[in-house]
Parts: sequence; C-alpha cells; structure tokens
Amino acid sequence: MSSRIREEVLHMLCIRGRITPAQLADGLDSQELSRPLTELEADGLVRNSGNARFPWSITEEGRQLAETRITGISAAAKTRCAGHYERFQELNEQLKQLCADWQSRDPGTTTDFGSRLALVDDAAQELLRPVVEIAPAFAMYGRRLARARDRFTGGSDNYLTGILVDSYHTVWFELHECFFITLGRSRLAEEIPRPSRPTA
Repeated sequence: MSSRIREEVLHMLCIRGRITPAQLADGLDSQELSRPLTELEADGLVRNSGNARFPWSITEEGRQLAETRITGISAAAKTRCAGHYERFQELNEQLKQLCADWQSRDPGTTTDFGSRLALVDDAAQELLRPVVEIAPAFAMYGRRLARARDRFTGGSDNYLTGILVDSYHTVWFELHECFFITLGRSRLAEEIPRPSRPTA
C-alpha cells in the first residue's frame, strides 16, 4: 500500500469523523481501499463499528497522527498559510453565495453556474499551489476540487452541493477544516459575531 493512500485515508477520516468506503473511494478516486482500511485498523488508527451507514471512524491515536502531519510544518510556513487563508476566506464567501443561489434557483433559470464555479475553482487552484509547497497535507484538495468541478460541469448536478458524494462543497468544507487545524483556529470561534467596538 502506498504511503500516500494511507495518509490520505487517515486525513479524510480525521476531517470527516465517520465515512463510508464509497465516500472514501469517491474522494480518493480509487476502488482499492479494503487493504488500506484493514491495515490501518490493524495498526489501531481506525476502527470499523459495523454501522451499515458510516462504518469507519478514526481512533484517538489515528487522529493525533493525522493532525501531527497537518500541523508539523515550520512557524514560517504557518505564517504564510495564514496569509493565504485570508484569500481563502474571500473565495469562501463567493462559494457560499454560489451554493445558496444554486439551491434556491428557479428550474427555468439560464444562469451559468458552471462558469461561476470555474471562476472560484481557478482562483482556489492558484491559491493552493504555494500552500502545498509548504504544507503537504493540502495536496489532495486541488485534484479533488478539480474532479468535482468537472463532474458538475459535465452534468452531474449533485457534485456541487451533494452530501453523499465528494461534491465541491464537501471538499471545500474539508479544505476549510484543514486550514483551521493548520492554523490552530476553530470554525465556532470564526463564526461567532465579534462585539462591536464602543464609539467614542
């Protein structure tokens, strides 16, 4: 088993918590996952609960290992990641609006959602290139986003906001979580409105 597949399986489980083999296969674009999962389970890094819906989860030891890989970069690299994250937040607002528009669209609309997604994805791919050079744990996201974009523009509507496939929104959510772990931040803290400053 390649170390890359092993690391990426563990990474996805760390970010998602629980996952089905089908979701893993879709995310990693691979059907050969029974062996990696079995080996990771034997190493005590993942467990199979037997739950038919979401059988696989990560153990505490597996989570620590996965998070160490994410955060194990230099202080200078984290500072640079923080700078790129500012741009990511701008793109995040654009994607949120795109997804909201898609979910509330009129069936007869002529809006080209594919073109809008392409603009977001082109910018995201450009943003990720320097990030991957300093933080290898981000390496999987560029190709997963590109694959979701291609499937959506190719006519598979569920690859924009679907929850049972490796949709663009799903991958983007995971990418956001990876930034949080890397930078030692949390989604909850970011979403809590900041109190307004008193006026003089």
